[in-house]
Formats: sequence, C-alpha cells, structure tokens
Amino acid sequence: MRVPTVLRVGCVLLSMTGAGVAGAEAGTISGVNAFLLPGFSTGSLVVSLPVAPNNDNAAAASPNTIANGGFGIFLNAGGFGIADFEFNVDNSGGVTEYFYSGNFLNNTGIVWTDFHFQLGFGTGADFVLAPVGIGLDFDTPNGDPAPTSTAFPTLNHQPNLVEWSGATVNYALGPGPGPFSSAFTLSIDVPDGLTTLHPQGVNRFTMRMFPTGRVPEPATVSLVGVALVALAVRRRARR
Repeated sequence: MRVPTVLRVGCVLLSMTGAGVAGAEAGTISGVNAFLLPGFSTGSLVVSLPVAPNNDNAAAASPNTIANGGFGIFLNAGGFGIADFEFNVDNSGGVTEYFYSGNFLNNTGIVWTDFHFQLGFGTGADFVLAPVGIGLDFDTPNGDPAPTSTAFPTLNHQPNLVEWSGATVNYALGPGPGPFSSAFTLSIDVPDGLTTLHPQGVNRFTMRMFPTGRVPEPATVSLVGVALVALAVRRRARR
C-alpha cells in the first residue's frame, strides 16, 4: 500500500516529515501498513523521513524519529491489551536508526505494574517476536542513548524487547503528569532484507507496546468512589 504524505486510519495518524526520498535511503521506514489499538484506545504516530540514513550506532539520539503525536496514546476503557504498529521498509543497503519517544496515559481501570516494547513481525494473533541477531533491534549492544521511562525505574533491555517495571501507573490518581502516565524513549535499528525474515515474505516489521498490571485494591476503589460521590454532592449543591 502506497502511503500518502499524511495517512489517517481510525484514530491513528502517520505523518511523514523531513527532507529526502525514503526509497533512496538505507533500511528506512516508508509508511505504515497496519495498526492495532486495544478497546477504545486512541493515539497518533509521527514518523520522520531519515535525514541521516545509514547512521547505526550514532553517539546521540538519532535525528530520524518515531513519536506519539499530540498528548500521546490514551489506553482507554477496554484497552488493557496490545498496541501494534506495522511499518513498511525500503531497502537500500544499510541500517538506519530511529529514536522513538512517546507518552502513554492509563485510563484502563487497571493499575500498571510493567510496560513492554517488542520488535517482531505481523500483528495481533499473527505477531512473532524477532529473532536475536538479525539487525532489527532496540539498538543493542550499544544502546546509545539508553532507553528511558518517567515512571518505571527498572529496565530490562534486550535486542528484541525493552521491559520496564519497579513502579505503578494508577489510573485512579487522576489526569496529569506523574503516576497517571509514563513517557518512554528508545532507539530502533531498521535493517535491509526483512522480506526473507517476515513469515509473509514482506518487507515490514512491527513494534508492539503493552502494559501489564492488576485490578486496583478494594481500598483504592473505595477512596475513588468516595471522591466521586463528594464531587457529585458539591455539584448538586452549587446548582
């Protein structure tokens, strides 16, 4: 599928910005083939055309970027599941590094205890994790710069997965920065030749993102319920 300058599908926006032509550069993302967001989740994704192709293992964050647009991805009611973004790739003789940055807001009704990023092929039930050593990776072993999270302190950084843990992101604490959301950064190496590795024989790869967690404790739910009742009483009194 040929992707125009701006592609809007449902609640996902892919915008290709920057100078240059993707087909003439190395291992570059040329568009989005498919996406999957859980439940009533919404979000957008912006991908820049490479201004620095063949820049694998750069000393700093790559100028080639993938980012959540706007306020980030809202994982809403019924959205406690996976988010898949499948990218089309153009071959031209090298590996191009992308710097990903994005914010995720927890409106799922579940307390997040972990957050996961994975690289692989296919979407939904057809997703398979990328084998280690094929060049499609989260910038390993270099990790320049290292992945970051604003909420989770503990990092497990592998070639095909980045896992965060050690804290909670609690929807019950209300909107705003801090425990209601988490921002992440990481780097992705995109190589040529994914056609021979993809189960469907296409030149694509998928970045999968999802939280894991638990149902909030009864005490927390009770406190939230009391707060909502108090708010309703105050509004009624004002009327």
